[in-house]
Amino acid sequence: MIGRLRGTLVVKQPPFLLLDVNGVGYEVEAPMSTFYELPETGCETELYTHLVVRDDAHILFGFYRDSERALFRTLLKISGVGGKMALAILSGMSADEFAFCIQADDHATLTRIPGVGKKTAQRLVMEMKDKIGDVAGSLPEPGVAGGARRGTGCRAPHPGWRP
Repeated sequence: MIGRLRGTLVVKQPPFLLLDVNGVGYEVEAPMSTFYELPETGCETELYTHLVVRDDAHILFGFYRDSERALFRTLLKISGVGGKMALAILSGMSADEFAFCIQADDHATLTRIPGVGKKTAQRLVMEMKDKIGDVAGSLPEPGVAGGARRGTGCRAPHPGWRP
């Protein structure tokens, strides 16, 4: 399992990014919340990752915060929710907003996420109700950035970066 990557951000084109780690380019799919936190291309960054192995593909998902990865992994355990759907959920709202929706039985807000219909929202609330407590403990407080700062905040391209 690939749990974390640290390297130079080469390409940022949602939902994909390319991270150069010592000369190896890793294609990573990431939620929009991660894209908002990433530094400019050419800068060094670090991502928590989850590798999904299927018969036809190996897909690497990346997250700026470990709490988002934890929620992603929990979502994958829900019947009918795969990697793309879990990514859409994390792109549609923050992890703490999702936890609030589950705790408040807020189906309507969940159905505003593209790809999440009424039945899926009901299933999410029902099946996540008992699991969200485990994930919510690792979520940041609303309005407070969670996780360590891992981007360098650089403005100039990394010296080894080539367009």
